[in-house]
Amino acid sequence: MIIDCDTGICLGNSHRGKGVKTHCTRCIVRNNFVCRAPESGILADYTRDCVIAHNTIHDPDSRLKRLIRLVHDNDGLLVANNLLSGPPIRSKTATGSIKLDGNVTRKRVEAFVDDRRGNLHLKQAVDGVSGAGRIVAAATTDFNKQTRSRPPDVGADKLESRD
Repeated sequence: MIIDCDTGICLGNSHRGKGVKTHCTRCIVRNNFVCRAPESGILADYTRDCVIAHNTIHDPDSRLKRLIRLVHDNDGLLVANNLLSGPPIRSKTATGSIKLDGNVTRKRVEAFVDDRRGNLHLKQAVDGVSGAGRIVAAATTDFNKQTRSRPPDVGADKLESRD
């Protein structure tokens, strides 16, 4: 759970350095609650074969509109089943193959337990989120380590009333 941090999670950074081709290889970012991270909720920058899956990011008033930000080279990046409450994914990747799959963006999700305190657990089913995800082998459990339903809910949390 990341609350009120300039940048939530970074896979790499914009300074590449001489001879450096990638900053992160085969890293997995999954099952995170990120609330109000104005620079970037999750950043991928110079990655190879990484996964960003089943995260919930809430910042509907984001000044820079960067809930998930993909820049420079991100070869083999999978961005799947993330729930964004605010602006959509921003991709400025110059090269590389990126697969975007099953991500859901809403202007503002109203179904969180307490978004002011970073509690982004779902308190009720949300159309297009509950049971709307795709299976991602790298994220078979949720934020609370509960086994995901099939089909899974989008975001970091499995709604507890669903089996």
